[in-house]
Amino acid sequence: MSSHPCPVKGCNRRVAMHMLMDRAHWYMVPLPLRNAVWDAWQGGAGAGTPEHTDAITAAVEAVNTRLAKAVGEP
Repeated sequence: MSSHPCPVKGCNRRVAMHMLMDRAHWYMVPLPLRNAVWDAWQGGAGAGTPEHTDAITAAVEAVNTRLAKAVGEP
């Protein structure tokens, strides 16, 4: 099975190609952003579209921001 690194800053986990990030980090993404990723994905038809790319970027940034705040980074 192919995999890729979780895109969350400092995470060393590998995830299946059909997943954006590991389970723990995915559930740190606010529900509206998780829904935006799925909505833009459109069963795979939306992969690579600006909408999907923007949703992925926002999801990863949300987790990175949450983790940075948890450790007191600005």
